[in-house]
Amino acid sequence: MNTENKKTGHRQVIFYITEGGRRLAKKIADGFPGSKILKYNSKSFAAKWAHSKNIICIMATGIVVRAVAQLVKDKRTDPAVVVLDEKGQYAISFLSGHVGSANKLAEDIAGYLDAQAVITTASDVQGKVALDIWAAERGLYAEDPERLKKISVRIVNGKKVKVKIDGACNSIKLPCEFIPVDTVKEAHMIISPRTYKKEVLYLRPKVLCAGIGCNRGTTKKEIGEVVGSVFESAGLSLRSISALASIDLKKDEKGLIAFARDNGFEIEFYGKDELNRTAEEHNIKGSAAVQAATGAVAVAEPAALLAAKRISGKFSVIIPKEKRGNVTLAITQAELAL
Repeated sequence: MNTENKKTGHRQVIFYITEGGRRLAKKIADGFPGSKILKYNSKSFAAKWAHSKNIICIMATGIVVRAVAQLVKDKRTDPAVVVLDEKGQYAISFLSGHVGSANKLAEDIAGYLDAQAVITTASDVQGKVALDIWAAERGLYAEDPERLKKISVRIVNGKKVKVKIDGACNSIKLPCEFIPVDTVKEAHMIISPRTYKKEVLYLRPKVLCAGIGCNRGTTKKEIGEVVGSVFESAGLSLRSISALASIDLKKDEKGLIAFARDNGFEIEFYGKDELNRTAEEHNIKGSAAVQAATGAVAVAEPAALLAAKRISGKFSVIIPKEKRGNVTLAITQAELAL
């Protein structure tokens, strides 16, 4: 069971009220190493909410309802909440059942205690695919939570979902509830890094790599504007960025580092020799000015290629190089089997 919470160092926080609840909390903690046991009060509960992955409550569900009422925000960020009676007969998946993995946690606790897991999400009850879990397990970002709900309801109601898949994920294995279609017009859902002129649910695969070169002192704002503009012009989603890439001389470039950090992008750095070998291998025309400044004949395109190569052995160049102001950008796309 890998439910470690990296923010707090605890795998789950267990709240109790009664002495019987405390004994059960201790028993659960013995089977789930790294757990923290706390006596319930509204202040401690609220304090742990924002920094916990899993919260286990040994108390009446009414108390938990009142405790979480002012705290819940989004199932993609709220912690998983499981509620147990103090005799340990039932483990109820209370909140964030799918995305937060409360269903799995409830089942794990029930299995450990020889109790009954109580799962109420319709897809689990009916044995149908849970779209949010299916997408999350494959690293697919759902752009519109409301459309995700509508498609999930469609699945629960026994209707098929027509799916258009981009070439980057062409070998993806679809569950029986999905029907692959050839055209965007037919689709209820599109799995692609590209944006089409149709309002449907888009699932974004992490297949794009953005190689970035920039002059010293280039601001976060300018880098963001160039990346956003180029992606929009190319009809690509920023949500499909797997990594940014640049030369190792830019490890201390404040604007670039801040842009990556603020947008949650990983950033990879490569040495001039590795960039030069890649440029030669792919016949990339270099720049005397860039080579004089960095020792590499080119930065953006070879960096983007190297980043894509780490994802998959199959990749292609979407935008070889585009220079705007102080920023040079190249975009590559890896092919994934999901």
